Amino acid sequence: MKAKDTAKRNKYYHCLEYDHEQSGELRLIACGMERCDPGAQNGPHRRDCWHLHIVRSGTGTLYAGGREYHPHAGQMFLLKDGEMVEYIADRSDPWNYCWVTYNGTQAEQISREIGFTEGVYCLDSAVEAREFFELIRRMHEKPEMNYVNDLRRRGILLEFLSLALQATETPERRMERRYEYSPEVYVQRAVDFIHYNYATIHVSDIVEYIGFTRSYFSTLFKRHMGVSPQEYLMQYRIQQSCRMLRETALPVQEIAAQVGYDNPLIFSRSFKHACGVSPSEYRKQAAAKGGHNQ
Repeated sequence: MKAKDTAKRNKYYHCLEYDHEQSGELRLIACGMERCDPGAQNGPHRRDCWHLHIVRSGTGTLYAGGREYHPHAGQMFLLKDGEMVEYIADRSDPWNYCWVTYNGTQAEQISREIGFTEGVYCLDSAVEAREFFELIRRMHEKPEMNYVNDLRRRGILLEFLSLALQATETPERRMERRYEYSPEVYVQRAVDFIHYNYATIHVSDIVEYIGFTRSYFSTLFKRHMGVSPQEYLMQYRIQQSCRMLRETALPVQEIAAQVGYDNPLIFSRSFKHACGVSPSEYRKQAAAKGGHNQ
């Protein structure tokens, strides 16, 4: 924290500030909260880093990008890296806000994703300011400058920016984000998710993980895999049960449970439908071929 900054502020100003010359993809430079004095003025001067403010109450005037703005409760405003800005708290209803200051190679891209594109400095927020204030409070819980706390605060910074992204996301933008990757990537992620969690999931869990509607996801999955998500999940469970029958001496009932079947009878019926023989018969045939290693 810089002494020259705190000297200008009142008892409601709380800030943690760190080295502005940090490097990396995303770095926390400062975080704080303030209930401004009436008419409190900051600037005009050229900012370094990116300073994202969340207004809890009050209002004021922001001069940025050659225009005048009046951020108020329910909004957020951004001071952009390298730009000349000035902001002044209202004399009768001054700001109460919190903020994070960040930099790094991803800082500008993240700011744009939130909605602060060229010429945009003030945005409405669909998330209550108290949620942002709570994150700042958590950052201030452990102010000591050490590696453990730095990692902790960096994680909270990501939460803060993620919440800001959520706060400004329109239905149109949400639809755009839904298709940020190629169809092949989404299908492969679904397949990986099945491989890691096949014993405990349903198709609804896969759909929720990918983020599509069930009908669209099923169509996309079948187009690339040749089978529906439900069929693929069942086939993978049977494949794993075959491996266990060949390679272990576990009882059939236990294998059924391990691949996601609560009812051994349903497992046996599904297995026979897929493989043409019962699990016990499959194990015998595998053992006769030398595939059973106890």
